[in-house]
Amino acid sequence: MFMLCEGVKEMAFQDCWGLDNEMFSLASCCRRVASLSLEGCSLLTTEGLKSVILSWKELESLRVVSCKNIKDSEIPPSLSTLFSVFKELKWRPNTKSLRPSSLLGTGMGKKGGKFFKRI
Repeated sequence: MFMLCEGVKEMAFQDCWGLDNEMFSLASCCRRVASLSLEGCSLLTTEGLKSVILSWKELESLRVVSCKNIKDSEIPPSLSTLFSVFKELKWRPNTKSLRPSSLLGTGMGKKGGKFFKRI
C-alpha cells in the first residue's frame, strides 16, 4: 500500500489496532509526508515512530494521541530536537503524559521553570 503512495503529504491513522512497528516501517518510503496523525495506535512503539519520522525531511506537523506504547520516557534527543522545529505538535501519547504539547521545548511546565519575574 505505501509503495503506491510515495507522494502522499498527509497521513492519519485512527484506532488502527493492527498498526505495529513492522507495518509502520513501510511508510518510510513516503518521503514527502508533511503531516502525521496517530490516534489509538496501541501497538506502535516509540522506536517504531522514531525509525520512520526521522527519515521524513518534510514533516512539519505531528499529532500523537492515545498511543499507549509511545512513551515520553523513551524519547531520544534526536526526536526532541525534531519536535522543537515542528510548526504543529500535539503530544498526548497516553493519559499519563500531562505536559501540554504547546509547552514542549519551551522549558515551561518543568519543575523549577520560571514564568513570572519578581519586581
